[in-house]
Amino acid sequence: MKLGGSLITPKREGALEVKEDVIRQVTLDLLEIYRSGRRLFLAHGAGPFGHIPVRRYGIHEGLRPGAELGVSETMVSMMDLNLRVARVMMELGLPVIPFHPRLIFRREGDELTCGLETALRWIKSGFVPLTHGDLVHDNRRVVSVLSADEIPLCLLSMGLREVLFLTDVPGVLNEMGEVLREVSGMNLPDLGGSSFDVTGSMRGKLDVALRLARMGIDVRIAGFSERGDLIRALKGESGTRIRP
Repeated sequence: MKLGGSLITPKREGALEVKEDVIRQVTLDLLEIYRSGRRLFLAHGAGPFGHIPVRRYGIHEGLRPGAELGVSETMVSMMDLNLRVARVMMELGLPVIPFHPRLIFRREGDELTCGLETALRWIKSGFVPLTHGDLVHDNRRVVSVLSADEIPLCLLSMGLREVLFLTDVPGVLNEMGEVLREVSGMNLPDLGGSSFDVTGSMRGKLDVALRLARMGIDVRIAGFSERGDLIRALKGESGTRIRP
């Protein structure tokens, strides 16, 4: 499950804060799922913790001369966000294992590669990995942005079956603002992107979701506003299902 940056932080306001009440409500749903015996892998977006420094230093275009400290600033900021989210979840009883993707993900050309053997061992031992969007090493540009939306693409070898993108909107919307029950590569809506989001916003999310659906993964994009919304999304009662 990927928790959107706009869901867990005041992303549009640009404040380096977390929405602790939202994270608590999400965690209560996650606890219900965890206690049912389902194995979970969590990732969260960057919100202003990542997007602001990435834009400030132009890191979304690779490493610029003199921007090394900007890379460090971004990484430290994301570590801060990851630990804030982890603390809330831990305090409610969810045994999360926070970790930073720059340690195991890298870009080789156009390919994202990773080694998740340790994360899989934690899952099999009853823990819940909690990672996030980050900066990763890039063999062409030295550094590049890793969107948390991309992370499920590297989890197929772990037995991934289902992906839920949880956002602050109720799903993929049409021009009338209505939730589309299903979206496929044949009927993609015309989506605008946010100039603030260096990872592509809903457009980028849909691109990844379609790739996953074509690999046979059950994918859904849904919103969260109150406890129970995550459970309803997993049951297919809300949000937008993504078909190949």
